Amino acid sequence: MIDISKEDINSLKNLSGKKFMITGGNGMLGDAFLDRLNKNVEDAIIYCFNKSQLNVTNPESFNKYLDLKPDFIIHCAGLVNADACENNIQEGKINIVEGTRNVVNFAKKNNSKIFYPQSFLIYDDANEIINEKTKPRPLSVYGNLKHEAENIILNSSLNTLSVHMGGFFGGLEKDNNFVGKIISHISKLIKNGKNSMEIGDRVWQPTYTKDLAYNSLLLLANNKIGKFCMSSHGSCSFFELTKKILEILDISEIFNIFPISAKILAEKEIATRPLSVIMKNDRLIKENLDRQRKWEISLKEYLSNPYFKNLFK
Repeated sequence: MIDISKEDINSLKNLSGKKFMITGGNGMLGDAFLDRLNKNVEDAIIYCFNKSQLNVTNPESFNKYLDLKPDFIIHCAGLVNADACENNIQEGKINIVEGTRNVVNFAKKNNSKIFYPQSFLIYDDANEIINEKTKPRPLSVYGNLKHEAENIILNSSLNTLSVHMGGFFGGLEKDNNFVGKIISHISKLIKNGKNSMEIGDRVWQPTYTKDLAYNSLLLLANNKIGKFCMSSHGSCSFFELTKKILEILDISEIFNIFPISAKILAEKEIATRPLSVIMKNDRLIKENLDRQRKWEISLKEYLSNPYFKNLFK
């Protein structure tokens, strides 16, 4: 678990009794914010909406919530499938850009502060290390739409906070990113009598959603605005990450993995993704607000949940 200092406890008291509205509340990140608010913010008033309750692409969907007057809007809703955005640009634009514009308009009516989780896919792989000063250069439609949505928020004249996050894992059965997908896939392979597969060497920073949510709430408690980079400490390839997963789940002896160039696997993908994105939490460190952990530590904590062991029974 994250070590919570007395200083952090005192800071988080600034959020006590505040109203939080979470869009996309049934997703990986929305779920993590709900968990951290319940555990770390005393008397928080939380409105956690899934798409059926609040469709951010429909301006009229907000009308029934005008009386809520949230202090903070944590905007997690939006299409997160990069390949789908390549196939249907208009759908991606409606979900990511127009949905965000509707959230901004709602926030202006309520004088709410917006928190926006930004994807590392707004960057290419030209920079060895990325920080808050690195210019975004998206390689995909999804990355461009996310960058456009962020600009709408930051240029809205509201108090806004955007956090550029490392590729994350979390949410157990909701985990539709690499960690969740690869564990589920390996489980199926083993049950079907397979004992090996190839894994690419794309480099990233696997970051726990609950670490991201906690650290982000700490930023809100300290009234931070603008842009922050936030990712786990250290980096690894998908191959190295999978090797660690097999080790933690104690299945290294029954399942083998072999490295393969990410460039080969990228040929099968629709959206272009950077082969390496490594962010440094420069502003968090400078302002003494970096609460991220080494990815190996948070991954081990995450995989200790019985849910994963049960996948291999």
